[in-house]
Amino acid sequence: MSDPLTRHVYQAQENQDIKHVVVLLHGYGANGEDLLDLGRAWAPMMPNTVFVSPDAPFPCDYGTQGFQWFSLQDYTPELMEKGAAEAYPILSDFIDTLREEYKVEKVSLVGFSQGTMMALYYGLRHGEFVNGILGYSGALMGATLKVLDTQKKLPVQLVHGDADEVVPVQATEMAYNQLKQLGCRVEKTIVPDLEHGIDQIGLQVGGQFLERVSK
Repeated sequence: MSDPLTRHVYQAQENQDIKHVVVLLHGYGANGEDLLDLGRAWAPMMPNTVFVSPDAPFPCDYGTQGFQWFSLQDYTPELMEKGAAEAYPILSDFIDTLREEYKVEKVSLVGFSQGTMMALYYGLRHGEFVNGILGYSGALMGATLKVLDTQKKLPVQLVHGDADEVVPVQATEMAYNQLKQLGCRVEKTIVPDLEHGIDQIGLQVGGQFLERVSK
């Protein structure tokens, strides 16, 4: 089966028996290489794991060398959700390809910013294929709530800096409250003085979460 998306891969040891697949979804204007350092950091605590980070399917709006899951030229929720819906089947096919290739029932999803939005968008529709969702500096798009009921037991860890000026921390607060109200197994970590990024606190929290849900 051919890849629906261009992939970047980190595997600590060649020819190891892969038992876990972690899919890393990058943010707006970046590419798959952008998050592979997370895999390098987490690999020692997660043996027999492969970290796969695809390039998003569409070139970035602003002519950079990066990619986007959906356009941000218009920030209206309706248009962002429409864009996510267009990227969704491509991401779904990619995850199906990984599950078949590595012979695993489930994958773990990690997202940053726009990648978090896509991880939640996919994972809350296909929780049967997901160990858990780790979302950094992102948000939950409203349309996801319409299909959440069957995925309440899906573990979700949200991490956000309280000094983020790109995606305000209130987006994670809202997502946490919405998921919690619906009965989802969600936790949050708000990092003091952190802007739009991932620091050592987020790295540690994320690694512990992935180690737990991948067992």
